[in-house]
Amino acid sequence: MLAVTRTWNAVLAASGMRRALALAGDYAKRRSAFGALLADKPLHADTLAALEAEYAGAFCLAFRSVELLGRLEHSEPAGDAQRELDERLSRVLIPIAKLVTAKQAVAVASEAIEACGGAGYVEDTGLPRLLADAQVLPIWEGTTNVLSLDTLRALGKGGTLEALHGELERSLGAARDPRLAAPSEAARAALRHAIGWVREAMPEPARLEAGARRFAMTVGRSLELALLIGHAQWCLDHGFGPRTAAAARRFALHGVDQIGDAGLDDTRLLVG
Repeated sequence: MLAVTRTWNAVLAASGMRRALALAGDYAKRRSAFGALLADKPLHADTLAALEAEYAGAFCLAFRSVELLGRLEHSEPAGDAQRELDERLSRVLIPIAKLVTAKQAVAVASEAIEACGGAGYVEDTGLPRLLADAQVLPIWEGTTNVLSLDTLRALGKGGTLEALHGELERSLGAARDPRLAAPSEAARAALRHAIGWVREAMPEPARLEAGARRFAMTVGRSLELALLIGHAQWCLDHGFGPRTAAAARRFALHGVDQIGDAGLDDTRLLVG
């Protein structure tokens, strides 16, 4: 049940982001400021491009979860090698997909409102409703912190880290275009750092739990980038143009690796 509802949550996150960006993009082509349409102003265009890249990554991860869930529902019985691999991957990928896409949906909806100025705050534009709907996504069926701990729990099952690494390499292995080399290395480096950190932190429960959210977000964003790169190469190979590759390069600029140990003493000072 949780796999279904969390996957549905990720799909809702992607769909809400798409709607918010459609409204913000349309507004930018109609609203003039400083002598030009907003869509033609470099800063505004840069902001919208960044949001499009976040949406593209979220879409890829959400629908990889959909694919994985479908494979589990219709694959061979237990004992089949592919099914066992899918099960190991789903234990960690589905909660991570829900966690990461939900946070992205809130951020994108908020930026979309801001991109429309005061008009975005007016209820009958529909944008405030999108933000309200997005805000429930990190809460329903497991908050961000609960899902981060769920991710750590999944690591206790054998082969989970290897399944994550295999998933990343499966997507990146398809990338041949040289313009995808730098984003591919960013994805590899982030996941490598995350796996190294979690193995090092395992003997220290407080350190491991405190960093669980940063670990889960790093794994999620590295997978989003890898899936986006794999899809970008497919688009280039099949005549669908370079837009997805541009999204991958922009996504990589936003930061993938969030691993880092915050001092427990500082944490106690700040919340005590």
